[in-house]
Amino acid sequence: MGVVLLILVLLGIRGCLDARKTRSFENYASDLSSIITQSNQLAQGLFQAFTSPPSKNNDLQSEVAADRGALDGLLQRVQNLDAPDELSDAESNFVTAYQLRSDALNGISEQLPAALGRTGRVDALTSMASDMKVLLASDVIFARGQDEAQKALDDQGIDAKVDDSVFLPEPVDKWIDTNSLAVTLAPFAAEASATSGVHGLALLSAKIDNTTLSTDTENTVNLNGTPQLQVDVQNGGDSDEVDVAVSYTLSGASGASTGQTTVSRIAAGQTAKATIPFSQAPPTGSPLTLEISVLPVPGETLFENNTLTYTVTFQ
Repeated sequence: MGVVLLILVLLGIRGCLDARKTRSFENYASDLSSIITQSNQLAQGLFQAFTSPPSKNNDLQSEVAADRGALDGLLQRVQNLDAPDELSDAESNFVTAYQLRSDALNGISEQLPAALGRTGRVDALTSMASDMKVLLASDVIFARGQDEAQKALDDQGIDAKVDDSVFLPEPVDKWIDTNSLAVTLAPFAAEASATSGVHGLALLSAKIDNTTLSTDTENTVNLNGTPQLQVDVQNGGDSDEVDVAVSYTLSGASGASTGQTTVSRIAAGQTAKATIPFSQAPPTGSPLTLEISVLPVPGETLFENNTLTYTVTFQ
């Protein structure tokens, strides 16, 4: 009789432990689901603000600052989740993902005033584009944790789904490319800088060393050492423009190289030359794509002439 009673007690204890473990998984899944829901809502509202026209109801800097604080709060909640041992790897990835999101949004908030201004705008936009890439990385790391967490919950027989949490919306190139980001922010830059009048830049032509390039045909350039790119940039507006950034990307099967320079000032209605040495000698014998861009300035509304694309084969 005593042995039977002992067995019943042990079974009761085991049942309590199993129930407690099940509750710990369920509580974790529930708490995580709440965080994910709020994070997705925050991301949706944030990028909706980026793509909506500036107005008294859409102060982008205030929106980003508020979301920055909210995301810091979500990070703390993720860090404080009570994860069962079986969820430790997933929890580590979730903490990393939200740490990256918090760091990125803090960086974006700090750089946004300069990105919407006229001084230091190029460096600020470049930094913001890098922070957007950090947000993209956070989505990848979150997805890894999501798979790990879902497997652990399934293995425990827990009827719970770990939802997606994608912070950076498609198309991602709109956010991680500096020129595309500048186009997105152009209306806010005009508002923040109280820009009036007509503003607009255009790329007129380009040449590599002594070879003038054509957008209509494939271009052949004979190399003599490391070449340099020369670009004619026109200010079609009625105000002088300062710190005009011109960049290139040369891409092909072997990868891509980039370069950038800044023209300190282009007078209204005038044309200036931007010279960019290639960062390395390009590969020879196969067609490459050369894309040249000039960063939009505050107040610019038409962007069709801000990019030129060429096919170039180096010999």
